Amino acid sequence: MYAKTIDTRHRPALRRSSLPRRAGLASLVAVSLTAGCADAPGALGPGTEPDPALDRVGTHGPEFTVYSQNLYLGGDTGPLLSLDFGNVPAVIEATNRFWQQVTASDPEARIEAVVARISAHRPHLVGLQEVFRFTVVDLATGTPTVTASVDLLTIMEDAIARHGLPYEVVAVQEATTTGQAGGLPLAVDPEAARVTRILQFTDRIAVLRRTDVPVEAVHQDGFEAAYDLGPLTLERGWIRVRTNIDGVPRHFVTTHLEVQGLAPVQAAQADELIGRVTADLDGLTVVAGDLNSDAANPGAPSWTPTYDDLIAAGFTDAWEQSGQPAGDPGYTCCQSPDLRNETSTLMERIDFVLLRGAGNPSRSGLVPGSVSVEIVVDDASDRIAAGGLWPSDHAGIVASVRAAPGLFGQP
Repeated sequence: MYAKTIDTRHRPALRRSSLPRRAGLASLVAVSLTAGCADAPGALGPGTEPDPALDRVGTHGPEFTVYSQNLYLGGDTGPLLSLDFGNVPAVIEATNRFWQQVTASDPEARIEAVVARISAHRPHLVGLQEVFRFTVVDLATGTPTVTASVDLLTIMEDAIARHGLPYEVVAVQEATTTGQAGGLPLAVDPEAARVTRILQFTDRIAVLRRTDVPVEAVHQDGFEAAYDLGPLTLERGWIRVRTNIDGVPRHFVTTHLEVQGLAPVQAAQADELIGRVTADLDGLTVVAGDLNSDAANPGAPSWTPTYDDLIAAGFTDAWEQSGQPAGDPGYTCCQSPDLRNETSTLMERIDFVLLRGAGNPSRSGLVPGSVSVEIVVDDASDRIAAGGLWPSDHAGIVASVRAAPGLFGQP
């Protein structure tokens, strides 16, 4: 992938899911490694086919259900951003603290709660963001050795297989990564002046399908717009899956756009999403993901023009179209970084399911009653019993669309 870097001139204030800057770390942590983990998407284990009654047929045709969920990386990188990275002991302390937060966030139990939602709603397609993989590599002996790892996708695959659910991975797109040649320092040998243990990571998005859903084509790529931090480059990507149900082509796109503090990068990614990824598609197009653009608080630091730009490009907000009860803001972000807040702190609406039809792009070819939306893992009852953790710092969105083929410009 060619990454077009954008100079924002000044270092922005980044959201906690962003990564630290300073080229000074490059010489410290750029080491050649032979250890690495490869994605292996595939079948998620045995399971019975979904009950056909799940695809309820009403006056507007068969129901098409999607689920979008930011899984959350599990820790707060904020303290790392405030450091002088020339202060190696401080960087090591902050990196260890972050890694402890990741492991303390109980990834297995959190993913189990998300899989329970998949089981309950049986969506046709699932879009996931922040599907992180972490690896601790020991360099002390000279031979890189993986001593610990957390892979949210593997954890999800194991949970799906354990419950016998009929889901499998369609595609995985890597985003920001340390690659196989570097990472954040966890320990250093001061006498030898070299790092002896590092934390590697890779951010990813992924799409799952219910195994009775036909997939006609899959396209994926990284956005050209990226941000150079020196030791690594902040990158984002997208996945587009084409399916056809009862003669209606459906294009499902999941993505995770850059944070508000890097608004020029986010804007360029949104332009690419509109102009390249979703342009000139037939049937129904669904964009589902964390867009980091707050529709609920115009003018706030969490707001960017991206949401409005997508609406202007002909997309309809499923939440708005669904006719949710007055006074329900549909917030999706964010719980506290440690996920232990007793009362929900969701105050932003930055996760979306957006719809557009080829026949009537201004309103997506939809009529009242054809869209239903549920915000999930946002209630106190969703907290994990052991430890009281929220499953993610984001709520998820389950959206169902019912519409006859003619509404999408089909015969």
